[in-house]
Parts: sequence; structure tokens; C-alpha cells
Amino acid sequence: MHRLACVLGLVFAGSACAGGGSHAGDGSVDAIIEVSIEWPDGCPPATANEKGVGLACTRNGGECKNGLVCTCDPQLGAVLAGVPCICTRAQPAQNGSKIPCKDSVPADYCGTDATCCNILNSVAYCVPNVCTFSGACLEFVAADGGP
Repeated sequence: MHRLACVLGLVFAGSACAGGGSHAGDGSVDAIIEVSIEWPDGCPPATANEKGVGLACTRNGGECKNGLVCTCDPQLGAVLAGVPCICTRAQPAQNGSKIPCKDSVPADYCGTDATCCNILNSVAYCVPNVCTFSGACLEFVAADGGP
């Protein structure tokens, strides 16, 4: 669960996550991470794709199904503010992975009109194409300058 929270924080905020602590996962919020990114026009998309990626969701609304998560749901006591509230897929990379979107998930992982993006060789996540920046994923660097 900690890796998933890191994914959501990194995907939209570029924040770093440290190992250790956990949160009960009860939906309570201890921290708000404000995101100051101007999202591309058309983001979020009007409709989700066949996998559900891009579906509009509300905080703790339960709209995301089949293993998808809402970008606005609290994770480990933190919630993101300033992000489009959409359903996304996120999966930790397999051990030894160098490019999670290539070696940890199937080719059709994100579905149509969505892009698989990598975070620090640790996670593969899905972004609706209209939420990418000229077709490119956000790039993240480790807070300590490591890989």
C-alpha cells in the first residue's frame, strides 16, 4: 500500500516518499499535498477508456472499479489537491525492473487513449493521453538525487 501512495504522490505532485510509517487506510487525512501544475486543455477527458482510465471520480466516492484508484482519494493519510480527479491504474514494478511499462505490465495495460508512464523504475501508472504534456509523461527524480 505504501508504494501505491508514493505512486499517487509522485504521479501528480513530484513529491518523494520515504519508507517506514503507514496509515490505517481509513480515509482520514493528515496531510494535503498541493499540486501546482497547469494541466493540458481537455484534461481530464470527457469519458474513460475501456479499462476505466480517465473516469471522473470524487474523493472517497468509490467510482473506480477493477483495481483502479481515484487520484483524489487519501492514501496513507495524505490527499492531493489540484489534480484532476480521475481513475488510474498503478502497479509496482517487478523486482529487477528497469522500465516498468515495458517489463512489468502487459502491452495493453492502460487501454486506448492512455499512456503508461514510469516512476523511478518503481511503478507503472496510466495517464489519459489528454493529460500528458505533448504526449510525454512527467519525469521524476529521487529527492536524494539517486536513480
